[in-house]
Amino acid sequence: MSDRSRGHLVVALPFDAVEFNEVYRNYTGAGGYFAANNIFSRLVVLDVFDTGEIHPDLARRWDILDDGARYVFHLNQDARWHDGAPVTAHDVVYTYQQVLEHGYHGLSWLQDIREISAVDDHTVDCRLQSPNAAFLAQLGAFVFSHILPRHLYDGTNWEDNPHNLQPVGSGPFRFEKWVPGDRIELVANDDYFGEGPYLDRITYRIMPDRDETFAALESGAVHFAVRDVPCQRIDEWKAKPGVDMMFHPGNAIAFLSFNHRKAPWNDRRVREAIGRLIDRSTIAPKMCPLASAPVHYYHERIGWAFNPDARAPEHDPAGAAKLLDEAGLTPDENGVRLHCRLSNRTVFAHYDVAADEIAAQLAIAGIEVTTESLGPVEWKERVQDAGDFDLIIESGDIGPDPQLMASFLTSDGPRNVSRYVNPAVDDAFQKGRASIGLEERGMHYKRLQAILAEDIARIPLIQHGEHLPFRPEFTGWSWSDDVRGTAPFWRHGAVRLAE
Repeated sequence: MSDRSRGHLVVALPFDAVEFNEVYRNYTGAGGYFAANNIFSRLVVLDVFDTGEIHPDLARRWDILDDGARYVFHLNQDARWHDGAPVTAHDVVYTYQQVLEHGYHGLSWLQDIREISAVDDHTVDCRLQSPNAAFLAQLGAFVFSHILPRHLYDGTNWEDNPHNLQPVGSGPFRFEKWVPGDRIELVANDDYFGEGPYLDRITYRIMPDRDETFAALESGAVHFAVRDVPCQRIDEWKAKPGVDMMFHPGNAIAFLSFNHRKAPWNDRRVREAIGRLIDRSTIAPKMCPLASAPVHYYHERIGWAFNPDARAPEHDPAGAAKLLDEAGLTPDENGVRLHCRLSNRTVFAHYDVAADEIAAQLAIAGIEVTTESLGPVEWKERVQDAGDFDLIIESGDIGPDPQLMASFLTSDGPRNVSRYVNPAVDDAFQKGRASIGLEERGMHYKRLQAILAEDIARIPLIQHGEHLPFRPEFTGWSWSDDVRGTAPFWRHGAVRLAE
């Protein structure tokens, strides 16, 4: 651990925690998600900003063998659990085996594992079902692959293990207490094996009201907020004394996705009609001047994997009406063809604007849309688990490796909330991850995008960046130049008081 300067970081969260074990079940946007990034460690960290490079976390180095079908991780021998016990290869093996056996949320990134074993106390041998060049990216992208302490979980039912609510991790901060509805308190882990921490503690304040949050930032009562500055207030915010704002153009495309298990969304003609009714050129500017309106199925900046010919349907209301008629969705006496729901996550408030604009555009063709904004628990229970939706605005299949989309789009994808099935898509992902060179991998992912576009599996809508407010008396954020890409986005282990 490095020497710490005294400091107390206060972070405002819009939602309370549900629990803190994100590898078990995930509530993205809930308070436990953000705290878990600082309490737990994963094997490696993916640079989600630019390069896609892999950096150490618990694994100080690794060997890639058998053309990418076997990964051997050499753990940092200084790593300790917050209760003082050493972190060992047996913790990694236990965590991943339980996920694979029970289908917990971490399966999103771990489902390729065929066999995992401990060579010794600090070496993990991980053998995959088949070669996967993106395996390290999968392990490093999100907190869903964090490692749990075997000595506190083994022999218990994960559902009611008390450490889901009183977590013991190996990250830069230790859990101190959670006061539901009020705050989560973390304190510095003096035995942390990595850089930092440079703060004495972090307090996560539960602040659902946005105006209250921003007022607290201006007064200095809060130092960072996990909610974007509204686009209409960005210039105003930049001019305010004592505050600052990070900006990144975004590394995930938001899509309009269909419930493929329900009629009429399992009819390609209807999906194409929806695509032709949407005028994305009006959605992005209304949502945010900084947002863009992509027509493609992947990021143009990832040139080796980008297919410029895979495009969403062009805006064509007349053609859409004809397709709806052919699908048997003709207008009734009131001109209404269809009633449906469009759901989005409350944590991404800018999607409310997009949802309202889409509803207005679909109404012109006689599709009456009820919009709803769901909190983290509602989203998990209704959308992810029960599939109780018609249309959703969805993002999360983050770059910069296209294999990270597989969890959302393959027939057995653990995060495939749209229930989409296409054997050609499964095949493209399988061959893409099994290939070694970028050129060959890119060929399969370009084919993947062509399939998605032809099938209109979903519709690209917007690419929206982060513009998160913070106070400049702190530095060392995950997006800061000296840290960028080497730490998980929501981890504050390198945050410190500015000199």
